[in-house]
Amino acid sequence: MYIVGTSGHIDHGKTSLIRALTGTDCDRLPEEKEREMTIDIGFASIDYPRFGTVSIIDVPGHERFIRNMVVGAWGIDLALLVVAVDDGWMPQTEDHFRVLQLLGVERLIAVLNKTDIADEEMISFVEEEVREKLEATRFAGSDVMKVSSKTGTGIEELREAIVVNLRKLTKASNASKPYLFIDRVFASKGYGTVITGTLKNGIFQEDETVQILPVKKEARIKRIESHYTALQEGNPSQRTALNLSGISVDEVKRGYVVVRDNFFTGSNDIIAGIQLLDTKKEIKNNLGIEVLIGTTAVKGKMILLDEVDSMEFPARIKLEEPWFTYPGQPFVMTSPGGHRIIGGGRVLLPEFHSRNQKKLVKGAVADFANWNRDRIVEFIFSVYQWMKRETAYALFPESRKSLDKVIQSLAEKGTIQVLNDYIVLTDYCNSSISLAVDVINKGVGLNLAEISHGASLNPEFARLIMPIILMNHTVIEKDGRYFAGDAITEDALSVGKKKILQQLLQEGAGGMELDKLKDDVVKKDVRDLVKLGFIVSLDGNILYHHQVYEDLKGKIMSLFDDREKIMVTDAKDATGGLSRKYIIPLLNRVENDGLIKRLGDFRIKV
Repeated sequence: MYIVGTSGHIDHGKTSLIRALTGTDCDRLPEEKEREMTIDIGFASIDYPRFGTVSIIDVPGHERFIRNMVVGAWGIDLALLVVAVDDGWMPQTEDHFRVLQLLGVERLIAVLNKTDIADEEMISFVEEEVREKLEATRFAGSDVMKVSSKTGTGIEELREAIVVNLRKLTKASNASKPYLFIDRVFASKGYGTVITGTLKNGIFQEDETVQILPVKKEARIKRIESHYTALQEGNPSQRTALNLSGISVDEVKRGYVVVRDNFFTGSNDIIAGIQLLDTKKEIKNNLGIEVLIGTTAVKGKMILLDEVDSMEFPARIKLEEPWFTYPGQPFVMTSPGGHRIIGGGRVLLPEFHSRNQKKLVKGAVADFANWNRDRIVEFIFSVYQWMKRETAYALFPESRKSLDKVIQSLAEKGTIQVLNDYIVLTDYCNSSISLAVDVINKGVGLNLAEISHGASLNPEFARLIMPIILMNHTVIEKDGRYFAGDAITEDALSVGKKKILQQLLQEGAGGMELDKLKDDVVKKDVRDLVKLGFIVSLDGNILYHHQVYEDLKGKIMSLFDDREKIMVTDAKDATGGLSRKYIIPLLNRVENDGLIKRLGDFRIKV
């Protein structure tokens, strides 16, 4: 199914047009009947024998009810922009037209109404005016239909044009994550809580468990209806009524969201791409605004990220209360009270985290108004720089299959890399590797924590890129420590380090004690040689040349050639009578190497 919605200036005949198309009077409120003015949204439908049922939404045209206009317009697939030929293009025509663009409505038909009360010259003049308005936008080339709701002239042709345009729409997916912004709530006798709205992005089924945001309460779908017809499942772009159990009428209201697989992020601090309607003169930091998003309105302030020098710019929006949004979600921005449209835009980041994000956003939002879903996904990856694949699945409204296609495409272009279960921006990956390699080259035998700290990288991310570093750079890993490739050879050592090794080799089993060294430079060289493996530390203090240690270890292990267990005295005799000060730390080190194990007073071979 698809959603067709009216838009246009007050008294241009939107409601009467729907009555002519469907036979339904959308003005349902007594006040609307009395004032002959649409105040809230109304609903009707057209049944096409070979196409199916098309939902029609009527929206108010008066400037005081712009909030209600957006409530009806957000889910429209095809807009009927109604212009009375005796009046022409009026202020609310312009406002509604801009709202349709801001909300990303895909197709539009301009309907010139009231042709029965205007002559041909006036009709031609208004037609030319309307075509000029359309020409400068993405609705250029849209159909312009001439009708009279009163006499029925052109109504049948309009019905046919609606189907032609609907057939050209992007087909709605059943495989994504369904959601419904609530626009009506009421209690039905014998049924309980009923909510209505336009279902998008997937299907809801009877007996499914859904979640209501922002209250985060679960409910069960007892019954589904569309235009008074019971259904087993609701389909995307369909006016849908859900009878819910597990939640009362008092717990839900217009503006709330029904989801099955939640991809919305709750926050009162978002980053958005802003499009102004006319002028940037009134834009200032901390400007009070009202954000019309989905079927709700939330007050807030707009915080500028930089000097505003165009009609499109990124900004931070601080809402007075947390709300749930997703990347790419369109919205309309009005003055407080909702009487005057300032502009609109799209949610870029549903939750603002850091100044670093602000810097990345400022350089990456050119032409955001024309971004498709793939570009929005790419933008999120560019700002987050790296994230778990599961995090990405939970952030976007697309199905896993759809998102995997985008990820594959971005990987093939070289924009991102997929490392294990992570998605990493290629530029960030390369720069991080360079930083980590530089830290490794400047240090000696650094562990992962030291490398991540030195390169200012997340430890988990540092762990993620180490296999790439080991594969593509002259870096060697030994016992959890990382060395520059040429630092592992004795020939590459400094003169001072070579001198220390020579002295240790001469000392033999007598070794060296670290706490007796006075020179800080020598101490540092000794610690570096321990990391490199040229010196073996027994207990953090007694030091052996690695060849001496291997010789002593070999003598101890040879004892097991003719016995299953040894005592300390056996090891002492085998190593030339080492004192207890040396033999105990030596045995402990051999045990740490995993070669022997202590059992009481004995050591056994592992």
